[in-house]
Amino acid sequence: MQLGQDARIPLPGSRFEDHLAGLPSKRRVAVRRERRAFTEAGYELRALRLSECADSVGALLAQLQQRHGHAADPDVMARLLRDQADGMADSGVVLAAYADGRMVAFSLCYRHAGTVWLRATGYDYARLRGAHEYFNLVYYLPIEVAYAHGATTLHLGMESLRVKTLRGAVTSPLWAIEGARADTGTD
Repeated sequence: MQLGQDARIPLPGSRFEDHLAGLPSKRRVAVRRERRAFTEAGYELRALRLSECADSVGALLAQLQQRHGHAADPDVMARLLRDQADGMADSGVVLAAYADGRMVAFSLCYRHAGTVWLRATGYDYARLRGAHEYFNLVYYLPIEVAYAHGATTLHLGMESLRVKTLRGAVTSPLWAIEGARADTGTD
């Protein structure tokens, strides 16, 4: 039984421009425009450990969840993220955008087995300066991080597949096998 689909961006070559070259002409123009708008917005960018910023990240993640109709308490989100940092040996990298000394957007990524795994994003919607924050923090900055660490794939997850495929993602089905018994090796 198919459960859904998963998205990933294959990363050819060794730099962002190699990824860009594989996109259709109109998409390349749009990506350049989005990246330029993000740069012109003047955010301060930081790469942080999740343990350093779990409270700020939790508050922004709660805003994203609330915007999509889910009940989310910032303190609960922060606690979950602190637990995640502990459980993952604080290996998560938070790509954060700051305005006026305050975090206004982030992406949380993990690196493993030649892949950068995008785990969570969040935004202070009242302080954002345009849609380019989303695209840069979800796609373009993680792609740059992936290339910088020799990764060949950016894994994006199961949601918003159309937007992801417009930015070069390919999808794969996720399957579940019903009725299968696990072989424990004991009789």
